Amino acid sequence: MAKIFITGAVLAGMTSALLSLPAQAYDIPADVRGQVDDMMKRSVLAPPVSPTAPCGTVVVGQEKNWAAQAPWKRVFSHHPSEWPWMRQYPAGTTMRFCQYTAPVVGIRPEVSYTAEVVTMSPTAAQLITWMSNACRVAIGITSASPTTFEHCVRGLYYGLPLSAPDDKKQVMGIRQFSGGQFVVAGAMTLESSRGGVVCHRDGVALLRERPGLPSIGYFVLTETPGGPALKQVNDGELAECFKIAAPKEWPGGSWAQPAGTTREQFWAALPKLDRAPSQFGLTAKSDLDPPEAWRRVVREAQIAALKSDRHVMIDAFVLAHASELLR
Repeated sequence: MAKIFITGAVLAGMTSALLSLPAQAYDIPADVRGQVDDMMKRSVLAPPVSPTAPCGTVVVGQEKNWAAQAPWKRVFSHHPSEWPWMRQYPAGTTMRFCQYTAPVVGIRPEVSYTAEVVTMSPTAAQLITWMSNACRVAIGITSASPTTFEHCVRGLYYGLPLSAPDDKKQVMGIRQFSGGQFVVAGAMTLESSRGGVVCHRDGVALLRERPGLPSIGYFVLTETPGGPALKQVNDGELAECFKIAAPKEWPGGSWAQPAGTTREQFWAALPKLDRAPSQFGLTAKSDLDPPEAWRRVVREAQIAALKSDRHVMIDAFVLAHASELLR
């Protein structure tokens, strides 16, 4: 399992001005801190759980002990003991299994879906720490001015340009991309322009095969990515989010939660972060091409980050967008 930390080489590369500044120079702005805290508290997918969403804890290796919590309507996705993909996570890994109802924004009339989802998400404090450290390290690596820190964390969270509405962002922030969540399996309800209801596995969006039709995604509202015809999903289709044996990739590639990091951004960041590909079981960039290999790296990065104050995927995202974020 990958371990995420600030190496001596990275620290040595930071400017003397960066290292000499007091810690409070890198405090997350109060309004951003408040927004992150509010986002995570209100989410039905992250602790503390919304009282309107029944949730339960699933521990890898103890799946048979899970029982639905009232007022759970019924289990769409079968019992956690029937999820073979859980064996890819270390024994003792704790996940949340929630059932929630949410509308798909951007269609008329608005459609609401009841979906189930398993998450392995950070607390607000953890997410804030990951964001802060990603910007601090990027400033050191690029020798940017420490005064760019506030713009970096704002852009990382809200997206860029800061003045643009969410649907006009050139760089999508964590708030729009994932809401701070890491979806192990299940469905996320997104705006119709982003797919409607989208299945995920290991923190990346999935496609699936539907018998008799070409490969399509869980766009759910349409039969094809650009199709005009509305297509509402049913419970059985949402249940397949947990049962897809060989997940296919979302069109254009699968970006990693929580920040929307690509394979290319991750690979390019490794030498800058003084990380060897071998630490992630890789020897060449092409090793990331198979969907299962990329999901493994994303999965292990999240597990490691939850035990650390750094998230390699967020670090890589900030470095990839340093020209926009660090100014």
